[in-house]
Amino acid sequence: MKKFFVAFLVLALSASFAVADDDADEGIGLSAGLEFGIGNINKADDEDMSPYLMPMLIYENSFFDNKLDVYAELDYTFGFTKEYNDDGDDVYPQSLYSDLIIGYNFGLGDTSTLSYILEHETDEIIISPTYKEFNALTGIFTPAIKFNQEFNIGNLFAKIGSPITYIQYDKDADNSVGLDFTIGWNSTFGLGIEAKVCTLIVPGDTAGFSGVEAIITYETETIYIEVETIIPKEISNEGVKVTPEFDYSFKNFTFYVKCELTGIGMSGGDVIISPALGVKYNF
Repeated sequence: MKKFFVAFLVLALSASFAVADDDADEGIGLSAGLEFGIGNINKADDEDMSPYLMPMLIYENSFFDNKLDVYAELDYTFGFTKEYNDDGDDVYPQSLYSDLIIGYNFGLGDTSTLSYILEHETDEIIISPTYKEFNALTGIFTPAIKFNQEFNIGNLFAKIGSPITYIQYDKDADNSVGLDFTIGWNSTFGLGIEAKVCTLIVPGDTAGFSGVEAIITYETETIYIEVETIIPKEISNEGVKVTPEFDYSFKNFTFYVKCELTGIGMSGGDVIISPALGVKYNF
């Protein structure tokens, strides 16, 4: 695990310094952060609160005159509520999240761009505790195509992606293939609107419409506001998730606060409130 972290840091820094001389004022694209949060602060469904501390490392940059975009993120979560593993030992939970996105942009005239995107995301690799009945990894590989058109009022874009989920958390679960359709608009005055319709193709017994996601953002030089809403097909079984976030940037620092509300509208369950606050430093 340590070698994985070191390799990621070396690659990020090497690529960063390779382009730093071209535009020194924009930094090298590397950010380090720390987030503290409390899951289920309202003790919904009589469950305990779950405070955590999450250091993170993020790299984002563009190369070859903005033709190649790279985004990479690593988050390591330390939990402060003890859990029991298969051997009955009480341990503090730890997990790792990673996300890697590579996109290549083709110019179609002066105002249009076609992008080919590959994303690989791991959803909380469980480090501790370990359970023999569960897999430790859920990976999502998503190839996608995005078309962007510039107008006087901003940019309109459309994207089609096919998320392929493998090695489910439950070892008896099937791998799945979906198809997502996204449309969005980024205005010239800071407002952004994005909507995604999610469908499932495989497995066939649950194929069809699976949910909708919507993201509304507003951004200035120092302030960023985002509200993300995820509405599943079966609201009564899963509930809606809403996550508002507020960021404030000062020099190289970004301070943020957010609150995740899950289980809204779910039958027989309480809404789970999970606030968090954090800081990032941009190199």
